[in-house]
Amino acid sequence: MPFKPKSGQYYRMPIFFGPQPGPRQWPEGRDFDFRYTPRMKMIGVRMLTNADQLAAFLPDRFELRGPPVITVEANYMTEIGWLAGRGYNLCDVKFEVTYHGKDGPVNGTLVLVRWENLADPIVSGREELGHNKIYCEIAEPRVLDGRHSVGLSWLATPFLDLSVFDLVAVPGVTKPPVDPNHHGTLSYKYMPKTGNWGEADVEYVTLSPNTVIFENMTVNSLRMGKGEFAFRKATWEELPTLYHIVNAFAELENHGFQGAHLIETIGGTSIAETRRID
Repeated sequence: MPFKPKSGQYYRMPIFFGPQPGPRQWPEGRDFDFRYTPRMKMIGVRMLTNADQLAAFLPDRFELRGPPVITVEANYMTEIGWLAGRGYNLCDVKFEVTYHGKDGPVNGTLVLVRWENLADPIVSGREELGHNKIYCEIAEPRVLDGRHSVGLSWLATPFLDLSVFDLVAVPGVTKPPVDPNHHGTLSYKYMPKTGNWGEADVEYVTLSPNTVIFENMTVNSLRMGKGEFAFRKATWEELPTLYHIVNAFAELENHGFQGAHLIETIGGTSIAETRRID
């Protein structure tokens, strides 16, 4: 009898073997309490830049929201339930936008790119959520004299250095702040049409709601301070599949760093509530 996917279950290529285990679909008999998985350490730096440069990244019906501040944030995750206790690292480059959808404006954080150092979350996040995920190496942070330093590379070619320092603990914060005017993480899902290059098979905006992301998350510590980052301009020979992305970030004007954070949390979500918005 021919194989036929069942509605309501998660499938990804190769589909011949049935539903795909992953962050939103676990083995039968297993369930994870998202109050206790995963653990995360987030190290981020904000930079004021040129509004026209940021606007040039935006697809149709998007516009900048607020000052042209771009954030680079490395995230180290451990004790992940769907990976049977393993972890991986990621790094976002993002800024605040408004998307003018058919049902009204949606305010959120547009993630231009999310680098990750493991294939499994990259594939599931791209295909199921529409997140703009690609691969790189993300080293564990180095800590010396209170300075936390992060480095990203591709096949041993470094392209991003990020550091936070002069950190001061902010007491009394146990939950992430929720802004009712901020709706969540926005992504732009695009898949090419095979054989018709330059045409889209899939092209639309997705939203991962903040309320869901933060619902089970507890802040264990929050430190604020100073920070800086620098993208290293690259040649095609150095970064044959990434140089156009890295160089676009390297060319952003630096109008001053706007502070930094180091946040340690526990808990999260599968983000299964991510949805398409038109």
